[in-house]
Amino acid sequence: MKLIFTFGLCSLLVFTQAYAATKKAKSKHSKSTKTPVRKKMNTISGIVRELGLYIASEQEFLRAANKPIIQTKLEELSALFKNLKVHPVISSQGLAFNQIVMAEQLEQTVVLFKADKKSYARAKLNASLNLCVSCHSQTPGTVNKEQFKMFADKDINQLKINDFERAELYFITRDFEKALKLYDQFIRGSKKTDDDEFIYKALERQLIYFVKFKKSFPEAKSFFETYLKDKILNDRVAQEVSEWVKTLGQKSLWEMYDPITVKEDDMEKFMKTFIADDEEGPIFSATNSSEVYDLNLSSILMDYYNAHPDTKLGAKILFWLATLDKRVNDDLFFSLGDFYLLACMEKYPKDPVARDCYESYIDDLEINYLSKEKEFPSEINTRIQKLQKLLNYKDQGEE
Repeated sequence: MKLIFTFGLCSLLVFTQAYAATKKAKSKHSKSTKTPVRKKMNTISGIVRELGLYIASEQEFLRAANKPIIQTKLEELSALFKNLKVHPVISSQGLAFNQIVMAEQLEQTVVLFKADKKSYARAKLNASLNLCVSCHSQTPGTVNKEQFKMFADKDINQLKINDFERAELYFITRDFEKALKLYDQFIRGSKKTDDDEFIYKALERQLIYFVKFKKSFPEAKSFFETYLKDKILNDRVAQEVSEWVKTLGQKSLWEMYDPITVKEDDMEKFMKTFIADDEEGPIFSATNSSEVYDLNLSSILMDYYNAHPDTKLGAKILFWLATLDKRVNDDLFFSLGDFYLLACMEKYPKDPVARDCYESYIDDLEINYLSKEKEFPSEINTRIQKLQKLLNYKDQGEE
């Protein structure tokens, strides 16, 4: 199977542009290969912009009057990804995702939307777009002003949405500085008696920024201490933020971490120290979680895997990226757990950890489908059968 690298298919546009700048001497054949990909990615970008309001606002996504336009755009987006060809320029990149994963995720979104399971469809769409919109013009923590931006400031300002929803659009396109300002405005403009859900989500986005992208516990600690000092949060939320501040006052799991120079033996030692293979193990296990350290560990693992895509630790890293993602999945705008688990199985089918990835993936499917339906849809059963064949997997009762 052909693989898509780094943050997914939408990264093609950025990498293609960079490739064109550094490989001017390539043949006419190479040039002709790049042009259709860039054209198709520009079309995809346009559709995502048109879906911007519905990506940001669940209310607008659920509104009956908006169903025709949303369905049309989702079908167009799904068809484009299904027929997108892999470009050779991305073959040097790190984290691998299969094209079929993205295509299937969008196909599921269309099916769910047509069946009026709109909230679930929106969650699926946003999970897909996290692979897509984040890398058109940005790298972690910065915005490249010279590159194409998914959402222009004037477009976001014209949308009839609140500060939190505007911040979400900036956040998913990695314009973090603007996102943080809008989250801050939203938090400070809220009352202590307001619904906690979105206030907490805004705080969580800020935590993600400081821990995963700025990679600075001291800056995060100082930032959240201001909210506590100003006494603008209700008691429940303030208690959670206080726990963050307490943890942020300690050291990162790996001080002075440089994923490029880290040796595989050192990473393996780190994982044995901090990742438990059972519930009685050290810091990280299925029953032991700290949100600050979950984000910290996720960042360390992701950065290492991107820098060393051929590592023998790949399957275990992907399994734990999925595990950590599910820890905070209920409160995040995106979920990448399914992508990590599928990548684990597809890239490392012979690794013993692939079986753990399969079982975790089936657990998620059962929660998502069997809690609402009596059995899996036919397309899900087909995928399960393909994965079982790939892994040579048999249920315990069949062995």
